[in-house]
Amino acid sequence: MVKVIVPGVWSADRRTEYSTGEGKLHDLIRRFVDEYPVFRRRLVDRDGAPLQYINFCVDDDLIPRHMRDTTEVPAGSTVTVIAPMA
Repeated sequence: MVKVIVPGVWSADRRTEYSTGEGKLHDLIRRFVDEYPVFRRRLVDRDGAPLQYINFCVDDDLIPRHMRDTTEVPAGSTVTVIAPMA
């Protein structure tokens, strides 16, 4: 399993840690929003593609936008979602 950390203000109960299966980062995000639909509007567009303005870190590495569809996230990793700031 992969741990996914989201901003606490995104959920009513302030929960920040979730889990989902491993795989390519884009696929992992799509699966995550299927499992936790409350985050759908914050992470993917109408077609189900991950939003480009959200940043993702895998373990301690910020994943550049152009590498998100090819980045493998193995079991035991942590994906941190970094919300955009105004």
